[in-house]
Amino acid sequence: MTDMQLKCKQLGSHSYKKATFERLNILNRLIREFDVRSQNQAWCGDITYIWTGRKWVYLAIVLELCTRRVVGWVFLLKQRLT
Repeated sequence: MTDMQLKCKQLGSHSYKKATFERLNILNRLIREFDVRSQNQAWCGDITYIWTGRKWVYLAIVLELCTRRVVGWVFLLKQRLT
């Protein structure tokens, strides 16, 4: 980073909205058992917000839990629900 004259800048803490109720219509099939023994039995996903210095962009990934490999991802300039 020094050679390329890059600097790290961290944003302040971010407050998250705490859920007030559990989404019972979404089944919890894993029941927090993430130690999967065979492939393609359980996948999980996550969305990460990335600050570019001008605006937020979004990275969504799908992870196969047995191998811990990323099996799908999308990089978005706007957050979408679908």
